[in-house]
Amino acid sequence: MANANPPERAAAERVVVVTGAARGLGQAIAAELATCSGALLLVDVDEEPLASVRNALAAEGHTVVAHVADLTAPESVADVIALAETELGGADVLINNAGIVEYAPFLETSRDLLRRLLEVDVEAVFFMTQAFAASLRDRGRGGSVVNLGTIHALSGVGGTSAYAAAKGAIHALTRALAVELAPHGIRVNTLALGPTMTERVRTALPEGLLERRFKQIPLRRGAEPEEAAHAVAYLLDAAYASGSELVLDGGFTVFGDA
Repeated sequence: MANANPPERAAAERVVVVTGAARGLGQAIAAELATCSGALLLVDVDEEPLASVRNALAAEGHTVVAHVADLTAPESVADVIALAETELGGADVLINNAGIVEYAPFLETSRDLLRRLLEVDVEAVFFMTQAFAASLRDRGRGGSVVNLGTIHALSGVGGTSAYAAAKGAIHALTRALAVELAPHGIRVNTLALGPTMTERVRTALPEGLLERRFKQIPLRRGAEPEEAAHAVAYLLDAAYASGSELVLDGGFTVFGDA
């Protein structure tokens, strides 16, 4: 039986929205996808580093638009989708990378901390994806969403309860949307990351914590941002993948001798 779903645009023509693109993993994803896409719309709350990423990619000959936005504000979400349509002809791919990571012991986790994580890591992703999917539907075009998840949603780690709860919601959302959006030709997948060696991770974690974590990882190291970006690119080109969780953790979640 022929596939009646709206087709996805060819990789060389697709327009990709990357949230949280100003640094770290988002910057690496932008650099990776710039080489295999037609245009990028980079979104972040931090104007100066976002402009720097945009300028560097533009200097290499890529078509890149930068947009400063706080995606917890509903009007900002609408602005991103509208900008993609007016400037670039509409988005084909959404990379939900923007988010925050905060850890606290469960018995010391405040209501404010939980609400902040849910607002940024769940609500912003939910409504950004909703607006993106509606745009694709209205244009009669298929597309793809990649959500950045975490192994904390798959394997229990002390001190991560609020963050794991928020990201666990994204893993569940991915599965639900993969079913509901399939008739519109929209694929939705999650990349579940273990420790990823961004500058923030290298400098912000307590001394010795990474070394202790590496002992629980068979490959004995964290992922480089570029390795995670390669995995995102794979999910975009894996045309039969939807509702999947691609785990990139060096073997942490299957290690039985911690």
